[in-house]
Amino acid sequence: MRREIAKGGGGMLRRFAGFTGLLVVAAAAFLGQGEGTLAAGPEYGGALTVAVEADSRGFDPVKAGFLPSQARSIALAVEERLFDMDENGKLVPELGLSATPSKDGKNWTIKLRKGVVFHDGTPFNADSVVEHWERLMDPKNHFLGRATMQPIESVKKIDDFTVRFQLKHAWAPFKDAIASTNWIAAYIPSPRAVREGTHDRAPVGTGPYKFKEWIANDRLVVVKNPNYWRKGKPYLDTVVFRTVPDMQTRFAGLQSGELDMILTDRGASVLQARNDKTLRVYSSEASGAETFLFNTSRPPLDDVRVRRAVAHAWNQDFYIKASFKDTIATARDPFGGTIGCGDLGYLEFNPEKGRKLIAEYGKPVSLELQVTNTPRGREFGEIVQRMLKEIGVTVTITPLAQGQRNKKVLAGDYQATGWQLFDATDMGPVLYTNLFSMSELNFSRYQNPEMDRLLTAAQTSVNQKERQKALCGVAKRINEEAVFLYRGALRYNAIAKADVQGISRIDHGVIRVRDAWVKGAGKKGP
Repeated sequence: MRREIAKGGGGMLRRFAGFTGLLVVAAAAFLGQGEGTLAAGPEYGGALTVAVEADSRGFDPVKAGFLPSQARSIALAVEERLFDMDENGKLVPELGLSATPSKDGKNWTIKLRKGVVFHDGTPFNADSVVEHWERLMDPKNHFLGRATMQPIESVKKIDDFTVRFQLKHAWAPFKDAIASTNWIAAYIPSPRAVREGTHDRAPVGTGPYKFKEWIANDRLVVVKNPNYWRKGKPYLDTVVFRTVPDMQTRFAGLQSGELDMILTDRGASVLQARNDKTLRVYSSEASGAETFLFNTSRPPLDDVRVRRAVAHAWNQDFYIKASFKDTIATARDPFGGTIGCGDLGYLEFNPEKGRKLIAEYGKPVSLELQVTNTPRGREFGEIVQRMLKEIGVTVTITPLAQGQRNKKVLAGDYQATGWQLFDATDMGPVLYTNLFSMSELNFSRYQNPEMDRLLTAAQTSVNQKERQKALCGVAKRINEEAVFLYRGALRYNAIAKADVQGISRIDHGVIRVRDAWVKGAGKKGP
């Protein structure tokens, strides 16, 4: 079960999101801590400073490719999607008003909201939606996420405020494509800003906040949109997203009052904050997983015996305890508890089996492990180095800047690295793009006809039982072939000062600053 937990207030929220047979469960529990009485209502004015680990890649989908977790909150502040999703997986109108599927599920007609303008004065209409999607779907633009929306055949204008998505086949995850907070394609940018080439570094949308400035590796600032179509929103005048790579520095800034909210995956900070009455912890478990990625096309990891040996040497439980202080769960599949598959052949920690497989391989094994030059990356590398030494495998650690490491992975210029399996409400498209033989995002270079068959079935079927069987088959083959290893379940954590209000949930690591306000910041009216 995916859970969201916010320590500080009172009440309980359960979130159910489903797509044609795939049920995703999220629950939020608010546990008593800190000041038990909230302000009578939202206050207007003031600023919120949020610290993240890394700078954003950019906001133009073609140039940036995808939205890392630290950029999703910024994107949601400035841009909007056609729809949001409620606790039951139902589409909630945003820039779109309704989405109606055909009887065969092969096309969706979407009615659009009138009277909305982008921050640069460009009117929002069907042309802006069609132009955005056609650009991403055009193979000449080499959009990194194009494989994730492969079933979308075309997007056509019906009239000024109606568009139609034509699909190659009925596609269960279609709602995710137009509503997910973590898919960069779902956000609709100003067509003028995209044409002028400015959107990547100075994003323009229809959202509650307008872009003001971006100082690389320091801060990105957004300010209140006075013409926002949702009357009465947002509450804050300014939101500053600070880039603070070191977690201890982030936490110290929160304690000193320099920062109002931080995103973190450091277990020690989460545990400390839970015992601090001046702070609140918001946590959200997700699908996807922290992973240990192999390049299966390069020796010695092209041999399944070596990959299985490494799997048996890998003690995930120890790693979670040492690195995350048991604040995340063990992962044995990519689904984060959203579907149950039974026994998936997970290769348990067993160094003796690992040593036997290396002996069977018959040659010395040395690996280069590329890690990010962050405290988390170095820690991961040292733990892997010690564990694999127990089965006779030598590991050389290569620390790299995150961008440099990512480029090497994209180019296939690596043997092994720490990675993250992108989380999504529906994991079908994510698994397809990461594991299908011909996918541009098949970073492990794994190729297997049976895997391709299962991935295709999960992509094309809308029958609940058939689709779940295919997805479970994919997960089982990942484990048996040791395509990659799990380092732990994904869990997003935000820690905020107690006077920060209006944080409803942080699904996919997104802080919804549209609804945030600061107690004592200002007046009761806009």
